[in-house]
Amino acid sequence: MISVELKKHLEATVNKLSSMGVSVREQKELPYGVQLTLTGYGSSCRINLYYSKKKGNSVVQAGGDRSFLELVLAQISSATAPSVNIPPGLRAGSDEAGKGDYFGPLVVAAVACEQAAARALIAMGVGDSKKLSAAKVRELYEKITVMNDVRYAVCSILPGEYNRLFDRFKLQGKNSLDTLAMAHGKAFKDLFAGEAKPAMVVVDKFCEMKRLQPWLTIPVSIVELRVRAEDSEPAVAAASIIARSIYLDELARLSDQYGVTLTPGAGAPVDSIGRALVLLKGDTVLLETAKVHFANTGRIT
Repeated sequence: MISVELKKHLEATVNKLSSMGVSVREQKELPYGVQLTLTGYGSSCRINLYYSKKKGNSVVQAGGDRSFLELVLAQISSATAPSVNIPPGLRAGSDEAGKGDYFGPLVVAAVACEQAAARALIAMGVGDSKKLSAAKVRELYEKITVMNDVRYAVCSILPGEYNRLFDRFKLQGKNSLDTLAMAHGKAFKDLFAGEAKPAMVVVDKFCEMKRLQPWLTIPVSIVELRVRAEDSEPAVAAASIIARSIYLDELARLSDQYGVTLTPGAGAPVDSIGRALVLLKGDTVLLETAKVHFANTGRIT
């Protein structure tokens, strides 16, 4: 029987997973714990949740897709999102779009601004782009990118290049999180080229520092990996908006180019679109429109 404490741990974890776009496919009781089978971003994995008076809440990996598992553990490692704090000085942050979407590019944006601009971004209503409509994302993008006291850089990796990078990294024992880490590093490198370095850099956490560090050209000492950083750091929220808007525009361009309306996500509706696209253009079209290492490719072809 699940204890009251474990039940609270389970509910909080499921809510956090849902906010990430991750679903619980199966739930199984364990001695002193619960095992969850998770699906999302075209992959699946398992985690075990435990509670004890001595150790409190804990989350343990229990198999499945390695990169998806690492992403899940990184995102749920914090029990609560930190409160918003805007100290003076230059700040910077990064976030991505397209990571969990089968069709379209992987886009990372990095943003730098001072305290006053950060406050203006909050007043403008910036936040997690996944919680905003496409129209609102584009509206905020147009406002953010013309602000004189906000500078930004973008690394957009189109599907063809993304698939080639993934194959190359796979031969080196790496995975999709390494591609994402490289993109964050490239965005920061371009953002700070010839410009002053900030006292603080916040990255929306998707991995551990050891994976990101090789791609950084800034001191690791000023970099913080923060769970749900778009909720607490305006620069990250602005980066989320910029990345999502560029992702949606590129997805629309690919749709026009190939004559099929491509949509975000990695669920059953995307599989149906993929089958229609393959029927029209052949299997190889996925190499130029989709992230083919997702499980969707097997279902589509």
